[in-house]
Amino acid sequence: MQILHKALKDALGKIPEQLFEQMLSQKLKAYGVKLSRSEYCQLQNYILSGESKTLHLRRWRWWERENVVVEFTEEEAQEIEQRFTEIVGHLPQLIEELTRDSAIDILATLKRGWQGELRRQKRENAGFKRRLSRRWGEPLALLRMLLTIAQEYGASVNQELRESSAPSPYLVEALTRLHARACQIVHEILVLLATGLADGAMARWRTLHEIAVIALFIGAHGEDLAERYVLHQHVESRRAARDYIACQERLGYEPLDPSEIEAVEQLYATLLERFGHSFGTPYGWAAEQLGIKKPAFERIERAAGIDHLRAHYRLASHNVHANPKGVFFKLGLLNELDCLLAGPSNAGLADPGHSAAISLVQTSTPLGLLHPTFDNIVVLRIMVLLEREIGQAFGDAHQQLVHDSA
Repeated sequence: MQILHKALKDALGKIPEQLFEQMLSQKLKAYGVKLSRSEYCQLQNYILSGESKTLHLRRWRWWERENVVVEFTEEEAQEIEQRFTEIVGHLPQLIEELTRDSAIDILATLKRGWQGELRRQKRENAGFKRRLSRRWGEPLALLRMLLTIAQEYGASVNQELRESSAPSPYLVEALTRLHARACQIVHEILVLLATGLADGAMARWRTLHEIAVIALFIGAHGEDLAERYVLHQHVESRRAARDYIACQERLGYEPLDPSEIEAVEQLYATLLERFGHSFGTPYGWAAEQLGIKKPAFERIERAAGIDHLRAHYRLASHNVHANPKGVFFKLGLLNELDCLLAGPSNAGLADPGHSAAISLVQTSTPLGLLHPTFDNIVVLRIMVLLEREIGQAFGDAHQQLVHDSA
């Protein structure tokens, strides 16, 4: 790499010599002397070395009679320096033009050869996925089985609840939507795991864990809390509108309709009047239930009874934020401390895989308890049994990887 930068640096370093060569050429031309490229270099190096004795370039008889005196005055040296300064002064513009033209030309060259490179990458990726599947295929298949059960279970419970005219519409709305989103995220985690992106899968589990926490917390406290949760989306809409207004002009976006802004503000004021000022904070829908003016997610997690996963949540957070731990620690690396992981790996799938199974079962539980039929309770027990099997399968695959890497 840095080929272009080195070439530019070398070219700039030769500018003074080129200016000197031009002036030397003019002086020789005045004597009617024309030298070859190698002779120019020989003469130039001789002059720059500071030698004062006569230099013989050729041994032909005619040249033996030629005696050319080359002198450089102080004014000429200053002229070379001035011309060099002028060239350097134009460098920013010159470099801007060169980088633009070079980028266009090189990109065109890369595009011409891209199809071949793309085919090569596809072959490599296919081989990598086959090897990953041989090692992790069983736990990944079990996790997909759990997801399929959860999806069918969620669809069935959702239909039963909405057809029964349940007395808790907000609770139904919150728990069914949270469960559907949990299933979608497990889909994403499976895609990431199947392609060897364990750190990305762990980052998505962080969101899945948050969904499980919220579902368990709302399910435990009923309709009033669920209503607050559902209505809190209008608080978040107001915050989003204000963010849009703050950056709209710089981004060149169309301004919001003043009537829409007024409606958002009016609804926000109405909700604060009904639920109190704390409702306007990020987790304000949980403020009254927790007895805290500005509740944080950690307090909701503790109230939901799954704060024993706090360490896992912290681990997952490293892959979401740009903190130093996330830069230096990677699930996809076993013990390669000096290795930089910039793509997939067949390591680290156990934590996000098993964690996804746990959180999916946790999110499914309050939904089933909202409509505790015999069938729904049986399905939940099946999911619990399968989750344990998934954890064992992921653990076995990880231990085998450690053994093979030793």
